[in-house]
Amino acid sequence: DGNDYINACYIDCHSVPRKYIATQGPLAKTEGDFWRMMWETKSSIIIMLTNLFENGKKKCQKYWPDFGAQRDFKQINVACTQEEVIGCFVKRIFTIKLPEVSQGAHDVTQFHYTTWPDHNIPITTTGLHRLKHAVMEQHKKSGESKPIVVHCSAGAGRTGTFIAFDSLSMQMNDRPSINVFDTVVNLRMQRMDMVQTPNQYMFLHKLVAEVYMLGQTDIPVMSLESKTKELERGKANKDQVEPIMLEQPSLEAARLHKGQTTFALLPKNKSKNRFKNILPYDHTRVVLSNDGDGNDYINACYIDCPSVPRKYIATQGPLAKTEGDFWRMMWETKSSIIVMLTNLFENGKKKCQKYWPDFGTQRDFKQINVVCTQEEVIGCFVKRTFRIKLPEGAHDVTQFHYTTWPDHNIPITTTGLHRLKQAVMEQHKKSGESKPIVVHCSDGAGRTGAFLCILNLVERAKLEGRVDVLREVKDMRDMRVGMLQSKLLYRFVYYCMAEFVSTFDVYAN
Repeated sequence: DGNDYINACYIDCHSVPRKYIATQGPLAKTEGDFWRMMWETKSSIIIMLTNLFENGKKKCQKYWPDFGAQRDFKQINVACTQEEVIGCFVKRIFTIKLPEVSQGAHDVTQFHYTTWPDHNIPITTTGLHRLKHAVMEQHKKSGESKPIVVHCSAGAGRTGTFIAFDSLSMQMNDRPSINVFDTVVNLRMQRMDMVQTPNQYMFLHKLVAEVYMLGQTDIPVMSLESKTKELERGKANKDQVEPIMLEQPSLEAARLHKGQTTFALLPKNKSKNRFKNILPYDHTRVVLSNDGDGNDYINACYIDCPSVPRKYIATQGPLAKTEGDFWRMMWETKSSIIVMLTNLFENGKKKCQKYWPDFGTQRDFKQINVVCTQEEVIGCFVKRTFRIKLPEGAHDVTQFHYTTWPDHNIPITTTGLHRLKQAVMEQHKKSGESKPIVVHCSDGAGRTGAFLCILNLVERAKLEGRVDVLREVKDMRDMRVGMLQSKLLYRFVYYCMAEFVSTFDVYAN
């Protein structure tokens, strides 16, 4: 039909001509053209950086068949032979062929990154580092001779940011210095509006700085024990720093972009913070519904896990004036699990308000009625069940109160913590795994951060067989101020994970 057009551009990447093709997310009328491009350029990799729908708007046509199915796009047949969730991206493999060409089929691998908002940036960076690593490994396997196809919705903002990240990473290997500005200008000479927003431009600096400062810290799970011993090995000279502590300065240096805490510092909210230096970021805070007095604030943050955004909520131990807000959060988020990692008093100081009624009694917290229907001591934690209700409904909440983790210290053994983790995950599975787990200590950062790090590291160890303690801690700090702030807790996460791996079968969920 004389049709040779597709909204796509070849993109040079540092020293490699036409390494990428940047394109828009296919439309219903162009999905056939998209697959024709894949066939004619012999490309074997697609990077998809958008979801099909975002903020209620369609961003991309679903241009592939479901797993195990096949579809014809004009003359090209596409079959989906594999689909696998790997952290924050989905890996799919397609076989594409022309029916009339008996020897012409080839495989295409799609990496679908699912946690990058339109006109914005991901909350954490590690998922994008892992996506890039997976793509480059696949590109190497395929011979590196054909272009990598990248698209978001428009094929400019997120697409440009990813390609710029790769270009800058390549520059780091070849030059003593890099230039983010020139790199973006060069991309815009090849396709309009590449890297669209100031946030994306700043995000590029953070991505590249982390590559430089943190290096490669991802290891196979079975290497964790030897890695822990290596990091803990004492130096002959007592003035030298312990190896495990050498990771700490890298973590601090990597905190280039500190989120805003505007809402936490509003005069009406300041008194709701237990500690003035542990505050929720604006971009991760839990926003309550307006209570009529303009009050939507609680010192709490959503925390992502490797495969599920907002799987957890990290919060401070309630104050007397915020216990009603705490139960309002439990109600509005429909959370059914609380993990409490502090005692009410420690070393003579009050660490948390007793925000629940005694067994067999009930209390009203503003409009919410809470009844304690069960209390049971199980080893080093207490399990309580509450019934919370409003006139419009009710649901049960299970609290796991771990009582043997001292403030600014670590448990004597890891066994109790592993059993707590197992009990929490079993309860989460029973509840359908769809609502966030609320975790708190006193400040919602130290013990809370360590526990959440362990949960995320364990999940990834099971799914992917790999562990990266340093980046997990860094991501936690990107989601909430002060997470896992002490060297002792940092060391404890390594110990806990090494011991977990050595007893994998015992504590498997």
